[in-house]
Amino acid sequence: MIRQLTNPRELKGLAILSQPDTVIQTDKNEWDVRSQSKDAYYHVVRAFQDRHAQQRGQATWTCTCPDHTTRNVICKHIHAVQLSLKIAGDVQEHSTATAIAEAEPKISCPVCKSEKVTKWGNRKTNFGTVQRYSCNDCGHKFVVDKGFCQMKFSPKVITLTLDLYFKGVSLRKIADHLTQFENVTVNQATILRWVRKYLKKLSTYAEKYKADVGNIWHSDETTIFIKKDGEKKYYQWIWNVMDAKTRYLLACEVTETRYVKDARKPLKIAKDAALNVPDAIVTDGLQAYREAIKDEYYGLGRIQNPHIRLKDFETKPNNNILERLNGTFRERTKVMRSLDSAMGAGEFAAGMQTYYNYIRPHMGIDGMTPAQMANIPINLTGNRWETMIGLAVK
Repeated sequence: MIRQLTNPRELKGLAILSQPDTVIQTDKNEWDVRSQSKDAYYHVVRAFQDRHAQQRGQATWTCTCPDHTTRNVICKHIHAVQLSLKIAGDVQEHSTATAIAEAEPKISCPVCKSEKVTKWGNRKTNFGTVQRYSCNDCGHKFVVDKGFCQMKFSPKVITLTLDLYFKGVSLRKIADHLTQFENVTVNQATILRWVRKYLKKLSTYAEKYKADVGNIWHSDETTIFIKKDGEKKYYQWIWNVMDAKTRYLLACEVTETRYVKDARKPLKIAKDAALNVPDAIVTDGLQAYREAIKDEYYGLGRIQNPHIRLKDFETKPNNNILERLNGTFRERTKVMRSLDSAMGAGEFAAGMQTYYNYIRPHMGIDGMTPAQMANIPINLTGNRWETMIGLAVK
């Protein structure tokens, strides 16, 4: 049973294991472990004196790193291998039988829901020509709604505003960008209304699928400024739970306080969003995690208590896998004076979660999105915003 780690080399071993493709098994009792300080691998070997020692699990460990060869101690690379064996490894592959959702879903009649439709000429619009269809059962004539019907502006303009918004551009600058490069005049209130409208559709659609994630999760919390009458500075907490292997953001929840009941909310959401339960949940020193993780996860996985609590946040190794995520959040919040309300904060968190998982490529996973790494059955091509909105509407 893994509890709080205090040995510095064990903590460094966990930090190695938290990153993907750092512990590679080359033989039954041999591994290559990536160095933290340079682009190289050290070779770790496990040896048993005899069959009885193997049955008892009494092994002799060796590593080619300077720490082990000069001091003859169990180094961080050996600890990384031992932890990977104990929690079944973070590089374990999973598979799903769910088919990929089609980028162009099947067309059905909006009146009788029949799929017996045929093409029925074209309709000219301000944004080009669109295909019309006729239902063979009820005779209804229609065009396919891809999420932008009865909108004054084109899908390109609307999705451009969504992308710029989550890349940290202020509403005023987005409006100026549209005026200069798209010859479109849009006020800031309209842009914000688009963001709220489409993010509600996307977040609801994304909740349909469960993520195929790894065995080590990280949890952390950060503050966000809320506009509240009678208070100059009122902050709430955003809780993030992320899988180390796929970088998939399993939960992004807003609460007013940091008690045990608050910590349980994102942990429960993460449990419901994943196909499997973790073997280790890495957190900082916040006391609320101790009871919250025990309440939500105790006895569910291969390890009774999966909580690994790092002694502090400043000393390496730390919970830094979430630091890049917090940086992505700050790209957006630094250009905002505040959020309007707790409801606005919840909408913002849900939108950031959708953007981070489905739209934004992650350099830590070779330019893929976390949703792709987590085998989410959604095929997003080209303009990912427009494609996903079309699927969500369908």
